[in-house]
Amino acid sequence: MTVLEQVRAIALLLPEAEERAIDGSAVFYVDGKPFATVSAEAPPVVRVRDASGEVSITLDDDIDWTLVEDRIARSWELTAPRRLLEAGGR
Repeated sequence: MTVLEQVRAIALLLPEAEERAIDGSAVFYVDGKPFATVSAEAPPVVRVRDASGEVSITLDDDIDWTLVEDRIARSWELTAPRRLLEAGGR
């Protein structure tokens, strides 16, 4: 499984998440707002939201997938509309 496929599997498990390709990158949205972007560069980088803004995680050979999954889910929580959070979120 490629890095993009692994990120896709994580992101698309989240309620109402969808993927769009933009300028060679994969961008994941909830309610029309981006919550994660995987770059097409090498090594790939996933950009997610956190409480202080945006964080980039380099997806190299030593990837902590638990951290990546947590950061993507947290970014979704910060982006998702209240109705999804109140319905139980992830």
